[in-house]
Amino acid sequence: MTTSARKAARVEKTATVKKARGTGEGAGRARAGETSSASRTRTKKEGTTGSGLSKERIIAAAIEQIDRNGLMGFSLRDVARSLGVYPSAVYWHVATRDDLLASVVEATMAGVAPEPGNMSWQDWLRELFSRCREVIRRHPNVAQLLGGHLVANASLSPGMIDKILTVLVTAGFKDDRIVDMYNVVIATMVGFSTLEFASMPTDDPAGWAAQLQEKVRAIPALEFPTLARYLPAMANRAFIVRWQNGTDAAMDSSFRAYVETAIAGMERALTRA
Repeated sequence: MTTSARKAARVEKTATVKKARGTGEGAGRARAGETSSASRTRTKKEGTTGSGLSKERIIAAAIEQIDRNGLMGFSLRDVARSLGVYPSAVYWHVATRDDLLASVVEATMAGVAPEPGNMSWQDWLRELFSRCREVIRRHPNVAQLLGGHLVANASLSPGMIDKILTVLVTAGFKDDRIVDMYNVVIATMVGFSTLEFASMPTDDPAGWAAQLQEKVRAIPALEFPTLARYLPAMANRAFIVRWQNGTDAAMDSSFRAYVETAIAGMERALTRA
């Protein structure tokens, strides 16, 4: 091989090696780019769907939001923000806002019904009513949900219903009275306490309270003599003529009277059964 031929061969070999190296480096860079892109996609997906998110965490965050901001200030977007996820992640676990609110009622009322069999049916009902009131005292902003969800069975609780029915049957109520007495129990559970802890106006509450007090004081005694007679005892301690709810002005004695009246009525119904 001549000198010029050997030189040409060396040049061609060097070019081939450089080309091969360039191709390898390009492929490496491409693979690195693909890995980085996949990592970014995975991170974005995890942020959207909420890694580790569960319905239980969402319900707990919703209860916290309602406790702090009230029902009117509650939104799924705020719940998602508090959990550090996008709203779309929440919708993987709850279908709608109403679905989440129904779950909030079910969660707050869980464990309200005591186990039957350890006390008289009257004492069991007293315990049930007291536990329900205590739940509403802890979460007063949930009170307005109870009528629309618990009573209407949007938040169906088979365990609680079964316990109530078991106690009624054990008490001796016949089949033709069970539905009526069950409705009495649910109404007693929810009725008084949802009124006692009903939400107060959020727009200038101090001004609203002062205005109501002024209206109460201005009631003409000559026109409404019976009301005027009892008004000092009723003011801020009776429904309608109050400017604080049960959180600040508990109605303990009235609640006990309410419960005892309901139980006495049920006892009388039992003797007629």
